[in-house]
Amino acid sequence: MISHLSVSQLDTFHRCAEQWRRRYIEGEVIPPGIAARVGSGVHKAAETNFRAKMQTGEDMPLDAVQDAAAEAYDKALYEGVFFAPDEVPGAKIAMEQGKDDAVSLATLFRLELAPAIMPALVEHRVTLEIPGVALPVVTILDCYTADRKLRDMKTSGRKWSEDNAHTSPQPTVYRESVKEETGEYPEELLFDVLVNNKTPVIQTIPTSRTEEDLQILVRKFGIMTASIHAGIFPPAQADHWCCSMKFCGYFFTCPHIPAHRKILPKRSA
Repeated sequence: MISHLSVSQLDTFHRCAEQWRRRYIEGEVIPPGIAARVGSGVHKAAETNFRAKMQTGEDMPLDAVQDAAAEAYDKALYEGVFFAPDEVPGAKIAMEQGKDDAVSLATLFRLELAPAIMPALVEHRVTLEIPGVALPVVTILDCYTADRKLRDMKTSGRKWSEDNAHTSPQPTVYRESVKEETGEYPEELLFDVLVNNKTPVIQTIPTSRTEEDLQILVRKFGIMTASIHAGIFPPAQADHWCCSMKFCGYFFTCPHIPAHRKILPKRSA
């Protein structure tokens, strides 16, 4: 049985509980795709910069941040990356482009975002005991600032809508994590979205959470844990975007998908 919960687990479970079962009960780990590996490179570069800034009060030189992103991206690739069958022929080019993207977004972070931020907590792990939730909930705070702003950095291939920020369960738990660590709630909750367009841009989207949001999340965790204890793991709907060979590494071995859907597409001559 699992020892703790997280928001990412909750998201996976409600999207496809069978996928969650394979990953967290059976221990079948499928590596993420290139986009996630790009994100890993950028996040590590930001973490490296902010940890240094907490000591020196200054951001690292641009080339050092770029090197940190490239190194972290390479390390993430070494740990594995998922390609759908039709993406395999272009995998080498995609991996090379991913490294360029990681460095580009890290450059954007260093030049346009980092100078305005003085970190107080960076990639800080918090274990929460939330009343009404059967297991501890583990969170990792990207960056909590000296002026009491909770900033969560995302990388994305497109701009976010405000609904992305307002419906995400992450700030609800992060808000409680800050209270657990500092004794007070953050004054602001912000998503910093590094958008990997042709010309990369930053979106900073403020959002807010209340006690009501926390109670809704508690109920969702309750549904999840009750289903786990009952051994009930419903698969995603067949027409859901995640239920495809492009987005799911468990697709070809999933018992809920008929054989005719598992036929690889023919390559064009």
